[in-house]
Amino acid sequence: MDVKSQWLSVILIAASFGTVGGWFAAHQQLQQPLARLNLVTPVFVLDRAKLIQAIPPNANQEQMAQIVDDWQSQARKLSDAGYLVIDSTAVVSAPHDVYIQNTGR
Repeated sequence: MDVKSQWLSVILIAASFGTVGGWFAAHQQLQQPLARLNLVTPVFVLDRAKLIQAIPPNANQEQMAQIVDDWQSQARKLSDAGYLVIDSTAVVSAPHDVYIQNTGR
């Protein structure tokens, strides 16, 4: 082998080791943040004030009740899908596992 091919081999081997080492280091660094991300409950905001403003002024009691029921049904569907559903002022619906359980000491 001549000197050029030896250097080329050394460079290719070093680049390969560097690539594998870089991938491994990135994988190790991202494991903890990705694991933490899996613990985060996604949040969905339903705006009750806009819902009320969107009710037509000539709506009767039945129509208003249906609009509110549809809104609550949507909140329950999102909650069942794992979302924490909030209004701008309160939690509307949430999965059971995000509530703090009272241990009754």
